[in-house]
Amino acid sequence: MDKFGTSFQSVEGPTDGPNLKNARLVGVYIGAKWSQPCQRFTPSLIEFYTKINEDIQQLEIIYIGMDENEEKYKETVSDMPWLFYDFKEFVKYQVYYEYKKHIQGIPCLLILNPNNGQVITNQGRGTIEKEGQGAFEKWLTQMSFK
Repeated sequence: MDKFGTSFQSVEGPTDGPNLKNARLVGVYIGAKWSQPCQRFTPSLIEFYTKINEDIQQLEIIYIGMDENEEKYKETVSDMPWLFYDFKEFVKYQVYYEYKKHIQGIPCLLILNPNNGQVITNQGRGTIEKEGQGAFEKWLTQMSFK
């Protein structure tokens, strides 16, 4: 999905996001270090992401941080196993504004069809909290109806 650009970061350093191209679903996670709800949800999302991708990469997430400065942003992404943009990367703002109408607050996890970028749900967080690992199959089913 070129709409997300081709230059990302991961905890291992710069990457072109090879798992993004092969993922069955793509998540866009909007959060911030200062947000207590984000502080509570992020560990659950890391656990979910790790389990779903245990055998094969099925879900890729791109983090868009709303942190007020680069230092806080780097603290936030230091434990995240998924992709993120450089703090000043312009593409993250383009992605944010493209999906802004689906974002009701933070943390927000948008689940997207990897083929066309269409939003499957803007309730990714709530679905994980209610259904755990079953959320992934639910999203795949929802994608087949869109």
